[in-house]
Amino acid sequence: MTALAYLVLLATAVRAGLGLVAGPGPDDRRRVPVATVTALVVVGVPTLLQLTVVPALLGQLGRDRAAIGDGQVWRLVTSLVVQDGGVAGSVFNLAALAVVGVVAERVWGARRWAVVALASGVLAQLWGLVVQPVGAGNSVAVFGLAASVAAVALRSGDRVSRLFGAASLLVGVALLVAGDIHGGAAVVGAAVAAALLALDRRSRR
Repeated sequence: MTALAYLVLLATAVRAGLGLVAGPGPDDRRRVPVATVTALVVVGVPTLLQLTVVPALLGQLGRDRAAIGDGQVWRLVTSLVVQDGGVAGSVFNLAALAVVGVVAERVWGARRWAVVALASGVLAQLWGLVVQPVGAGNSVAVFGLAASVAAVALRSGDRVSRLFGAASLLVGVALLVAGDIHGGAAVVGAAVAAALLALDRRSRR
């Protein structure tokens, strides 16, 4: 059931985002999604090493409440580049990063994409210390990006995009209430999106 909620949140966010970026011009089609490609490399290389020749990386870099409490705060960041879901979970996380990442980068641009992804990824780890003290994976950054796109669609998309955006955000809230780390990531992503949109409104005044 949780896996289905994950798929619904991501799929509805992507659909909402596609409604926002429909009808790209020639320049948009040729533009390389730099932030997404960079993230895939930064996450993919350590993940591949962890799954093949250096399995100890998960224990050394993953989220661990006891280790973080002992001062290894860097795990709040490094836990994003290793995976706790084995081969299947790693493939899903990287595929989701590619699909959601490209759509989110079309919506936000590379710099704001990085802000949303890092804020969601790192702050969700704090929620994870409460609900899932040990773990790892880039999925929290993906869920934050997805929710940020849904938040933009809810504010400025067409009717269909708003419906999909609302559905995505409702699933995120449900996951948060259920004590799922991905719900925390989604809420952070939506909050960062709201802050960025507010900054845009102020700058236009």
